[in-house]
Amino acid sequence: MSQIVVNAKNIYKIFGKKHENQFSALNDVSFTIKKGEFVGVMGPSGAGKTTLLNVISTLEKPTNGTVEISDVEITKMKQRELDDFRSTQLGFIFQDFNLLENLTVYENIALPLSLQGVSSRKIKPRVETVAKKLGIESILEKYPATISGGQKQRAAAARALVHEPAIILADEPTGALDSKNAKSLMEALVDLNRRDEVTIMLVTHDPLSASYCKRILFIQDGLLYKEIYREGSTNEFHQHILNVLSEFATTDVDE
Repeated sequence: MSQIVVNAKNIYKIFGKKHENQFSALNDVSFTIKKGEFVGVMGPSGAGKTTLLNVISTLEKPTNGTVEISDVEITKMKQRELDDFRSTQLGFIFQDFNLLENLTVYENIALPLSLQGVSSRKIKPRVETVAKKLGIESILEKYPATISGGQKQRAAAARALVHEPAIILADEPTGALDSKNAKSLMEALVDLNRRDEVTIMLVTHDPLSASYCKRILFIQDGLLYKEIYREGSTNEFHQHILNVLSEFATTDVDE
C-alpha cells in the first residue's frame, strides 16, 4: 500500500475576528496525497487555492481540522517546531523564483542544506546530483541576474529538491515563464516525479501546466468541488481539465 504523504482532514480556514466580517476561505476540505503522486490544485479566483497551499505548507494554521505530513500532525506544532519541520520536510517552488541575487546558483541550491548545518563536503555531491537531474550543471557558478527565467526556475526547483523533502509545493511555478520554458519546466518535474517518485502538489491557473499532473483537485468557494485523474494522453487530460473549468461560473481562473 502506498505511503500517505499528506492527510488533510476537515480543513476550515476563517479569516477575521468573531462578531466582525468573517470570510470562510476553506470549508471542510479533506484529501490525501500518496508518495509519488503529482497533484494539481485549480479553481476560480478566490476559490481558496492559495489558502489551501498555505495551510499544507505550515504558513497558515487552519481554524479547524488536521493536517498530517509523513505521519506528523503539523496543526499542533509550535512555531519553532514548524520552522524546523518546514526546512527539512517541505520544498518550495515560487512563481518569482525567490533566488538570492548575491549568491551563485550553486550557493542558492545549497542554501537549505547550509541552514541545516550540513558540511560543505556533503553538500557538494548533493547539489551536483540535483543540478544534473535538472540539466543546469553548466550554470552553477553563475549569478541569477545572468541566467534566463527558465534556468532560474530550474535552479529554484533544484533548491526545493536538494534536501530530499517529503513533498514539493509549487505555487504557480510557470507563471513568470514563456510557453517554451513552462513546457520545459513541467517536463522536468514530470521526469523527477516518474524517475525518483518525487511527490508534488502544484497550484496553478494554467490548464496546460495542470495537464502534466496525475490528478487535479478543483476548489470552488472553499469546497472541494471535484477531482479528476489522468486518463489517456496529456492532450486528452488537458481537454478534460478545460471541460471542468467551463463548469465554473467565472472564466477567470487566476487567484
